[in-house]
Amino acid sequence: MNNFWQRAITGVFFVGAVCGLTLYNEYSFLILLCTICLFGLLEYYRIVFKGIFHYSQAIFVLIGLSIVCLKYWFNDWVVYLLPILFPLAAFTVLFSKKREWKSLAYLFSGLFYIAFPLLFFFVSTFHSEPIDESPQTVYMPLLALNLFILIWCSDTFAYISGKLLGKNKMFEAVSPGKTWEGFIGGLILTCGFSVLLAHYFNIPLKVNAIVALCSVVFGTLGDLVESMLKREFKIKDSGNILPGHGGILDRFDALLISLPFTALCYYLLL
Repeated sequence: MNNFWQRAITGVFFVGAVCGLTLYNEYSFLILLCTICLFGLLEYYRIVFKGIFHYSQAIFVLIGLSIVCLKYWFNDWVVYLLPILFPLAAFTVLFSKKREWKSLAYLFSGLFYIAFPLLFFFVSTFHSEPIDESPQTVYMPLLALNLFILIWCSDTFAYISGKLLGKNKMFEAVSPGKTWEGFIGGLILTCGFSVLLAHYFNIPLKVNAIVALCSVVFGTLGDLVESMLKREFKIKDSGNILPGHGGILDRFDALLISLPFTALCYYLLL
């Protein structure tokens, strides 16, 4: 099977799984986010620790999964437990083969890069609505799907615009294929497409235009950040879990960096 058909078949199943799990209910969406967190953290720690595994990584993967699920078990006492993460990490690193300060930075950066944005994503898709004359928090799957689609549009439109018009490189040393023409084309077309999404998903037009703007700007930053990571550690793909597409970080790099901003837009503007 050539690479085109491999990518096409994987892409169809990938998009179908993401859309299906997002739309079914809040628990299937949480399963999707936990899956992204699990494989994303495993890929990230494999990259930065250069394939050397230590149980401290497993502990932080479990911490990351707990962070994504924080909405369901958050209490005031959890706030007092968070500072325990640092001495816990220091303790586990002391018993690793490479007792280096940067190991602590790698462990914590995985949480801020992957786990916390996914928590923001999950929380931002819940909104208060009056039900039986009392406000109740309701899962809004179309808000979640909207962010996925905007990121996919940004990637697709930027790629097409760059192929047709691209001349001026953005950051050639990091990502030789990205051009300013591709970025601008992706920005204009994605913001235009957000008008249709706003209509069909019942999202205020101005809100979705701002969300689309953040998706493109910070999604592009996410692509560049992951390219910088892969270039730093001299690898082509973050993983191989998705045949023809690479790893989880390769597919969700733009989403992860844009989520703190798009989720904040949902929180402030809706």
